[in-house]
Amino acid sequence: MKTRKRNFIIAALLMIFSLSAAVELSAQVPSVPQRSTKSSKSDRTVWGTQYDWLSMRYITLDDIRRYDSGQIRVLRNSIYARHGRYFKDARLSEYFYTQSWYNPYRKEVPQSELNKYEKANIQFLKKHE
Repeated sequence: MKTRKRNFIIAALLMIFSLSAAVELSAQVPSVPQRSTKSSKSDRTVWGTQYDWLSMRYITLDDIRRYDSGQIRVLRNSIYARHGRYFKDARLSEYFYTQSWYNPYRKEVPQSELNKYEKANIQFLKKHE
């Protein structure tokens, strides 16, 4: 009887620990914002990439501390890539064409299509490139 009770308590504690770990992990990973059912021709931003977070919050030094200038350049340009921009630079073009989500359709991205996080993050990343 004591063994059963102890096993039950251990199982309950493991379940609680697993659930709390899952909740903590999901709180750390930003979710992809739901797109409106109303879509416009100009709103073709790609979601579901490893770069979505650049459009959802401001970047900090801690976010980029371990990156070199080339990686920071890719982060900055990923914002434009998600908005469908072509790249003249061969390295950037080659890199983004390896990404399954990349679908370029224009030369420039109008500032009016960038949200407040994207605008601020582009400036922040430029300073730290």
